[in-house]
Amino acid sequence: MMASQQALIPAKLAGDAQDLANSLPALLMDARKTAASLILGAHGRRRAGMGEAFWQHRELLEGETLRHVDWRRSARSDRLFVREMERESPASLHIWVDTRPSMLWRNQTSRPTKAERALIIALALAMAAKAGGERVSTLFGGQMFGQEETFLQALMVSGGQFDAQAALNRDGQAQILIVSDGLEPIEIWAERLRRLSSAAQPVLFVLIRDPDEETFPFEGRVAFTEPGSATPVIIGQAGAAREAYQRAYHLHFEMLRAALSRTQGSLLSHATDQSALPLTLQAAALLDGRGASSQGAG
Repeated sequence: MMASQQALIPAKLAGDAQDLANSLPALLMDARKTAASLILGAHGRRRAGMGEAFWQHRELLEGETLRHVDWRRSARSDRLFVREMERESPASLHIWVDTRPSMLWRNQTSRPTKAERALIIALALAMAAKAGGERVSTLFGGQMFGQEETFLQALMVSGGQFDAQAALNRDGQAQILIVSDGLEPIEIWAERLRRLSSAAQPVLFVLIRDPDEETFPFEGRVAFTEPGSATPVIIGQAGAAREAYQRAYHLHFEMLRAALSRTQGSLLSHATDQSALPLTLQAAALLDGRGASSQGAG
C-alpha cells in the first residue's frame, strides 16, 4: 500500500462520521478558545493596500523612491519612514478541511482524531479572519461564514471529498487554507495544487498527523487496513517493517512539500499530541504575510 502512497492504518478505527458530528459542541468550544488567543494576541488581519485610512509607518526600503517618504515622521529619527495605508477591500480566505475516513483515526483514545484537530484549527483561523474584517468561506460550495456552528457543519460536509471540478474564485486577494493528513497519492495532490495555483491563489497546507503514523510503534502480528476499507492486511512482524514504512512515509511528505514549493505554497505540520495553539498562531502569521514563506513544523 505504501507504494501507492497510502498510509497503513491500524484496523481499530476510533470513530466514524457520526462520532465527529456528535463532537460538534466540544469542537466549537475549543475553536473559540484558540481563536480568542489569536484575536487578542498576534493576529492582526489588517494589511497594506490602496486605501485612504492610515495603517502604520515602516522604514523606507532600498530601491523605493523618496516621494513616498513621510518627512514629518522621519524628522524624529535618523531613518526614513513611509506611511502605509490600510487596504480598503477585505481579503478572502477559502477553507477546505479533510474529513475523509483516514482523518477519523487515532491510535490512542487520549488524543483527538485528526479530523477533530483539523476542524478546531480551521475554525479558529476562520473566526480570527472574520474578526479582522475578511470574507471567509468554504473552498467548495462557497458557504460564507455566518454562524459558527453552521460554518463548522459546512466544513464537515464539504470535507468529504476534494471537488476537482469546482469553479474557483479568482479574487487576487484570496488565500486558500487546506487542513488534511495528506495521505492521498502524491499525484492527486500535485494536480490539485497545480490547479489552485493556476487561479493565482496562495495555498497554506496544514498537515495533521497522529504521531504513531510517523513513528510506527507497532510490534508483532498486527492487522492494518486502508481508510474506508474493511479488508485487513496482516503483518506478522510489524517491528521488522518499521524502517521501510518510515522511509516511505517521509518520502511521501517530502514530495508533498516539493509540490507545494513548485506552486508557491506553504506547509505546516502538526501532531495531534501537541497543543493546537502554537501551530494556529504560526498559520495565522503566514496568512497575514508575517511568517516565513515555508515550511514550519509543529
